[in-house]
Amino acid sequence: MLERLWADAEAITAFERAALFWDHSPGRTEAAWLRLTTLASQALRQKRERELTARQQFQQIHSKAVNDLSRAQQEMAETGMGRREAAAFQRAQGALARAQALAQLGQWGQATDLARAALNDLAIVHREFGNLHARFSDPNLRRQWREWVEQTLAQSRNEGIVVIIVDKLRRRLSVYESGRLLSSFPAELGANGLRPKQHAGDRATPEGRYQVVQKKQGAATKYYKALLINYPNEQDRMRYLQAKRQGRIPWRAGIGSLIEIHGDGGEGRDWTDGCVALRNADMDKVFAWAEVGTPVTIVGTYEP
Repeated sequence: MLERLWADAEAITAFERAALFWDHSPGRTEAAWLRLTTLASQALRQKRERELTARQQFQQIHSKAVNDLSRAQQEMAETGMGRREAAAFQRAQGALARAQALAQLGQWGQATDLARAALNDLAIVHREFGNLHARFSDPNLRRQWREWVEQTLAQSRNEGIVVIIVDKLRRRLSVYESGRLLSSFPAELGANGLRPKQHAGDRATPEGRYQVVQKKQGAATKYYKALLINYPNEQDRMRYLQAKRQGRIPWRAGIGSLIEIHGDGGEGRDWTDGCVALRNADMDKVFAWAEVGTPVTIVGTYEP
């Protein structure tokens, strides 16, 4: 449209300059150029409005993506987040960096598309984090965990013995004697510790009611000191066989064993193959209190 009006204005100008005086149309040239400048001004204003809208849209989406990226970074530090989520997080980081570069060049559309792609990848991280934590709000599981802890504490009160309670979600190991709290320590879990243990090699920390079957120190353990518990117990074996029949675990996978409460912790992260790790100074205390036969109850979480 602008090209046509430009051509018309030039043609009219040329005609008016070459025409004899009686063929002149006063104001015709001015009107042609006025139409052109008016339309050009409107087009420029519309272009600026579109750019402003596109920039505002990018800023809105980019701001949300940056916030989501910060949230996802914290979520990725959680035990049990996998390779798929790590790859999605890295894609989102890259997309946001490219989006920022394009935005600086004023390429708002492409920048917005990349910011949206980052949001989609970050949603993968958020969704898995939610799935990982959903079980800790399950009323049936919370009821079961509470029953296990209360039964263990009742045994401690009735028999006047030491018992150990591990809260996986809070990463706490607590020691009670005669039903009274002796002390509580920060604990580190398996690398997939928040998940329920299903089979050997899944690096998940089991949940259930166990007992110490062996105290290890010196050459008997490579983790400073250790309390071996009787995982798998009968309930673990039943769950394992049922999961295998239902095809929820690999057919060749064994049930696993050698779950311990041991030392050499203090790394500030979940890193074991399914055990519970304590700092050595804390392990000294727990080791001294515990005996072969000491009840050990491990739950997802528990609120007194």
